[in-house]
Amino acid sequence: MQSALIIIDKAPYGHENALSGIYIALAGLDKGIHADILLIGDGVYAALKDQSPEKTIEYPSVSELIYSIFPEGNLFIHLDSLTQRGIEYGELVEIVEIVDDKTLYNILKSKNHIIKV
Repeated sequence: MQSALIIIDKAPYGHENALSGIYIALAGLDKGIHADILLIGDGVYAALKDQSPEKTIEYPSVSELIYSIFPEGNLFIHLDSLTQRGIEYGELVEIVEIVDDKTLYNILKSKNHIIKV
């Protein structure tokens, strides 16, 4: 089975990267590709739970859409990116898997395709 890791490193609002990355993962899963998402850098903000951008900036919530990849796809979050932004595990959607640099290296090695949006 083909596999892909979609890397999102931009904040979820003000850029299309998070939405595009999630849709790429969903398209891959639909085509039988094992597609996972990695949130790194400012991309980690996409995994914050209880977002309500519809009320403030009139954007659809990325955190609700991100559940669509589960359980076929995984949602990885880079530990150092969380730490640098002062985000704790309890603030994140329940489907996240926090990964350190070594685990991230192994995930990257295991994928057929790496897509950075």
